Amino acid sequence: MTARSYTVDIDIGGTLTDGLFGDGTQVHAVKVDTTPHDFTRCFFDCLREGARRMGHPDLASFLARVAVLRWSATIATNVLAERKGPRIGLLTSPGQLEGSAAVGTVIDPANVVELPDDATDEDLLAAIRALLEQGVRRVCVSFDGAFADPARELHVKRLINEAFPDHFLGAVPVLLGSEVCRHPDDLTRTHMALINAYVHTPLAVALFKAEDELLADHGYRRPVYIGHVNGGVARVAKTKGIDTTESSPYFGLSACAYFARRYGLDRVLALDVGGTTAKLGVIRDGQLVTADGGELFGVPLRTPWPLLRSAAVGGGSIARAQDGAVALGPESMGAYPGPACYDLGSERATLTDAFLVLGQLDPEGFLGGKRTLSVERARAAIARDVGQPLGLDVEPAAERIVERGVELVAAVAEELLPDRDGFTLFCFGGNGGNFAVPAAERLGIERAVVFQLGPVLSAFGSSVADVCHVLEVFPYAPLEDGLVEQLRETVLRDLEGEGFSTADAVLTTEYTAGGRTTSEPPGGEVERVAVRGTVAVPRFDPAVATDDGTAPESVGERAGARLYRWGDLRPGVVIDGPAVLESDTNTCAIPAGWRLRADEFTNGVLERS
Repeated sequence: MTARSYTVDIDIGGTLTDGLFGDGTQVHAVKVDTTPHDFTRCFFDCLREGARRMGHPDLASFLARVAVLRWSATIATNVLAERKGPRIGLLTSPGQLEGSAAVGTVIDPANVVELPDDATDEDLLAAIRALLEQGVRRVCVSFDGAFADPARELHVKRLINEAFPDHFLGAVPVLLGSEVCRHPDDLTRTHMALINAYVHTPLAVALFKAEDELLADHGYRRPVYIGHVNGGVARVAKTKGIDTTESSPYFGLSACAYFARRYGLDRVLALDVGGTTAKLGVIRDGQLVTADGGELFGVPLRTPWPLLRSAAVGGGSIARAQDGAVALGPESMGAYPGPACYDLGSERATLTDAFLVLGQLDPEGFLGGKRTLSVERARAAIARDVGQPLGLDVEPAAERIVERGVELVAAVAEELLPDRDGFTLFCFGGNGGNFAVPAAERLGIERAVVFQLGPVLSAFGSSVADVCHVLEVFPYAPLEDGLVEQLRETVLRDLEGEGFSTADAVLTTEYTAGGRTTSEPPGGEVERVAVRGTVAVPRFDPAVATDDGTAPESVGERAGARLYRWGDLRPGVVIDGPAVLESDTNTCAIPAGWRLRADEFTNGVLERS
């Protein structure tokens, strides 16, 4: 990447959309409101703000110098969470979905058609016509045994394409379980196909709309790369809906793994606290820990999945008195109308209001001064919803709200990681810095790290991602001759389809047998074979800062704590609590008895003083 070209990484969250804009020497963090009704709007709002920060008068002149644009899309995750996907149909074997969590959530029971092995072509077409009459416009086909022999699924696809060709208005997109996932478990293939079909249309509409607008209105002709849950990125046309689910929190964990490697830490508990939810993951030996199986919003999958847990806790979580105690969430005020202190119409107390009342947020400088927070409205909401019902003054009530948030996060962490001996806590997200010390104390962890780019750390995780394609098969049998070569050839073709030369590709192969994953083929039964192909693209790597011997001066005091600016930090500087370290988008409370030391990346290492 030349000094005159830019890298752009955008991460859309439930409340705020984050951007990281770099030019090879410096980087700018940007936050704008998420627009759930149209995700392309906040995508372009973020681009325009980044262009302005980089000194460009218009978006076209800025985009002309963008070398790579990566987008972590939470669209698929939101569609699943809010059950807002389209009506889909399924042709499957009798009894396959019995007791499945997907029925009634991802797919209406009325749109599940069970077909016996001896069903005729007339039976198949009659089933399709019935689904169309019920409003279905995307059909999944997933039969028992299709991992070993997908011939029946392929026959059904050909039959549907012939009966409903593309040039007719009634064309029916068909998705086969055997094409989405090469796994012997019939239910896993079906679940993967259903989820992919469910999130495809909303995701495709948003992504292709953004691509079209970039080209038509701004002349941007390079690819838009979409974040995948494998830790890499790929073009929109090379992306399946299920590839993007949970990609935003995954990139946050990827960033934690990156810093764990840079620090030489082998045990890290990562905590991401945003506006709506908190996510927790585990880093071991510089790599994100995965589980043999996982689930997406209650739908189980027998495939490797990031070891990721969620708590319904974020800055917008609604606080109230309930049964003589503080209840927090799971309801959230989101970006609009937001917490009471936003003064946009809400009068409900939230975690953000509690942080503000306790002096842990700058009412004048929130989001770089783009929004002024009303301390008065925050106090009034907390007094009414929590303080008065529990007989507490406003400050103690605010402390109880924060304590409840920490309790909820700690409960998930304790379940995820019962033994935390020797672990370091990494805290990030818009509210991660203010959780660092109380969460560490609650979990018995001696050291926590907060990040200068903490509020946009998922975007940072995207900024160090390369184009990546992964093809995996789950044989649960001895390795077949030629299988790995076949997978490698397919991955190379996919990378060629991205416009890259195969000479630039780096291929690695993983084998899982007996629960262990290695780079060498085992002698017996193989549970999983995965070929990963990557091609490097321009990225942002933070430089190591030098110590110029300058200690920061306090810029004021708020609620009995000294205030410091993050931009004034130099490596080796120590700040003793009570203090608050803040930037335009980042705040970290340092209570009495704790101190923060700035490291070589001007991240903050928190330990007892």
